[in-house]
Amino acid sequence: MIINATATFKLAYKKCIFIGLFICAISPLQAQQKPQYTQYMFNPMAINPSFMAMDEMLNITLLGRSQWAGFDGAPNTQTVSMHTPYKTSNSFYGAMLTRDNIGQVITETGGNLAFSRRVRIGDISWLAMGVNGGFSYYHALYSQASQTSIGDQTFLDERNTRMNLGMGLVFFNKKYYWGVSSPHFYGRDISDSRNANTATAFRPQFLMQTGGIFKLANDYKLRPSVLVKYVDGSPATFDLNANLLIKDLYWFGAGYRYQDSFSVLASAYITPTILIGYSYDIPNFNNPNSARKASHELMLQFRLPVKGRDPLACFF
Repeated sequence: MIINATATFKLAYKKCIFIGLFICAISPLQAQQKPQYTQYMFNPMAINPSFMAMDEMLNITLLGRSQWAGFDGAPNTQTVSMHTPYKTSNSFYGAMLTRDNIGQVITETGGNLAFSRRVRIGDISWLAMGVNGGFSYYHALYSQASQTSIGDQTFLDERNTRMNLGMGLVFFNKKYYWGVSSPHFYGRDISDSRNANTATAFRPQFLMQTGGIFKLANDYKLRPSVLVKYVDGSPATFDLNANLLIKDLYWFGAGYRYQDSFSVLASAYITPTILIGYSYDIPNFNNPNSARKASHELMLQFRLPVKGRDPLACFF
């Protein structure tokens, strides 16, 4: 009798933990739909496909994010992206693979291809437009939350294949940039047209980005940036960041995500072509919806020269 009561309690406890974690995790996902990044300024293709046109080098970036470290089954994201200019033209190509996981129950894995082209505006400025598109496989194994969820309509498993289309626009020169984008503008469940859940759940995400790079002294450059995010039906939110480049070798920065967290960032060129970075998000304890757990993000980036291109012409 005691054993049965203990087992029942453990099942109920696991179910409550899952439901609580699911609510905490899905709340921000409803507002942003896709993973968020603290080091987005070093992986801008993830927020705007046209940003490829600001880089004259072959760029390969690996990024891993652990959200709310310390929670069992907390969200985690892994991303691999690559973009490069095409020979000596004003065309740029890229690709990105992403795996997003919540609680070992919800997982979305997919990939996107991207294309961008730029035109000169005046003597020193450019205007670029980019598009991206791809597919992802989504599965939510809600029935694994607890053995007591069998037969519960709330915990029915969901599996589908999604199509995604996005776009972006950016105006830039050597000192500043301004862009607007919707990297997840159109989404559709193509695995089963009768599945209405994902069709009603999907909302396009709109982003506005601006920033600049300013020389403070011979060995110091300041790079502030702002990212504004909006999803229809949800309040807008924003990220404020400032990074200091020292001797073209070391980046040190800080950031603030509205009503969510503060962050510190650091990265260094361990070789002229390899950049390694780390960010630490400190939760905003004044926010009652905060998970009150820190988040970590690791980045490894390879920047390789392309024949016929000038590496010094890169904005980044």
